[in-house]
Amino acid sequence: MSNIFIKFIPYLFGGLGGAMFNAIYNRVKYKIQFMDCYYIEEDVISKIPTIIENGEVHNNIYSKQFVLKNTTNADYKIFKIIFEFDKYSKIISHSETSKIGVNRLSKKLLQQNEYSATIKNFNRGDEIIFIFQISNILENKINVTEDSCTGFKIRLVDKRKSKGKQKINHVKKDQLK
Repeated sequence: MSNIFIKFIPYLFGGLGGAMFNAIYNRVKYKIQFMDCYYIEEDVISKIPTIIENGEVHNNIYSKQFVLKNTTNADYKIFKIIFEFDKYSKIISHSETSKIGVNRLSKKLLQQNEYSATIKNFNRGDEIIFIFQISNILENKINVTEDSCTGFKIRLVDKRKSKGKQKINHVKKDQLK
């Protein structure tokens, strides 16, 4: 009996060892990764009520700049990024710069405070710069998230210089409502 058991030991541990190696390999390779969205700059354009060209009155106007960088170890064919600001704020203007040019992404305003852009062929190390002019900011809440993708999450990283740095509230989507 012990002779039969000795013959099966390599098969038993070989199968178990291979299964454990495969489980560890899959956990490392297919884990959810983080793509960083750096909050680079915030400028105050106006803190007093301002009337713009079309006659709208805005209590304040801020300019915000973000850089989305592919910090993962994969290239992504297509996904969407969504920026959402304070509930009562309004995005006055928006632009982006990437390797394909200025304002070349497919984008739209989902609501007056919500912006969505479709990004195609985003390779490792690529960057896209987003610039917004936003009015009527009260609490300085920001939500940056991804849509129509798998394998990664977008993480907001505050990289503003400390000079006059206002506190931001990075919140989840349900906290903006």
